[in-house]
Amino acid sequence: AVGKTPSYIQIAPNGKFAYITNQNADVITVLDTATDRVSGIINIPQGPPQFVSFSPDSRDAYVSIYNDSDSVHLIAFIDTATSTVTSTVQVDNDRPGPSTVSPDGRFLYVPNHNMTMGVPNGNIIDVIDTVKNHLVGRIAVPMNPHWLVFGAGGRYLYSTDHMSGLVTVLNAHNNSIVKEIQVGQTPHGEAISPDGSRLAVTSFSGNFVSFIDIATDKVVARVPVGKNPQTDAYAPDGRHLYTVNNQDNTVTVIDTADNRVTAVIRVGNSPTSISVLPNGRQAYVTNEDDGSVDVLDIAK
Repeated sequence: AVGKTPSYIQIAPNGKFAYITNQNADVITVLDTATDRVSGIINIPQGPPQFVSFSPDSRDAYVSIYNDSDSVHLIAFIDTATSTVTSTVQVDNDRPGPSTVSPDGRFLYVPNHNMTMGVPNGNIIDVIDTVKNHLVGRIAVPMNPHWLVFGAGGRYLYSTDHMSGLVTVLNAHNNSIVKEIQVGQTPHGEAISPDGSRLAVTSFSGNFVSFIDIATDKVVARVPVGKNPQTDAYAPDGRHLYTVNNQDNTVTVIDTADNRVTAVIRVGNSPTSISVLPNGRQAYVTNEDDGSVDVLDIAK
């Protein structure tokens, strides 16, 4: 049990703890991954925490905050050693989505998680300088960028453009668009394989996962999964991909060697996100409608 509406979980890069956003309670729940117990609560008075990411050294967390009226839209910086909000940065996006930090930790990229076509800044990715703690750039992509992930080496950044049916490939050195890849309806979550060769993209309304060959920027496989897959994650060894299927309360397990579904795991009500320990021992799934996290044994 982790409190009201756990909507998103992210394990810190050091693997020692995870942060869970509790939207309706305006708190972050801290989970000790060694004991699988709640070790703390961080109040977020600025508004409902929606998503969270970490600096490469796990010392800082970046929390995306917005409310239903879109009157609050900012990123809160948290010192993970003291569990305190140290600063906030106002963003242009009305609904800042799951952020990702550059491999060197210097810049934070924040997509707009809005699902309405044509809204102001609905196609904008905000760029924040994590040292100076202020907004330093805006990247225009096709409408409704939902998820961001860096490729191996940090040269390219990939954006799932939810209402445009595209994945946009960005040159991370100058933030220019390199290519747009057609992936079908409502691309949502995405994950890069540990070896950097494949990008896995969930289709929320299409109920499938597209696998993109990074070398060619082409879709090489499409695998049916459960209903409304939101997020996905690779095992650290790259042998399996896990998708969280929000409307049928399951996690689909895909063998990446042959793109075959090998298991379907029942989890709690309305699963929304998954995060995997760096050692590959366990994965954690947030169940938004029953206030819990399921712990999956994925060791082989």
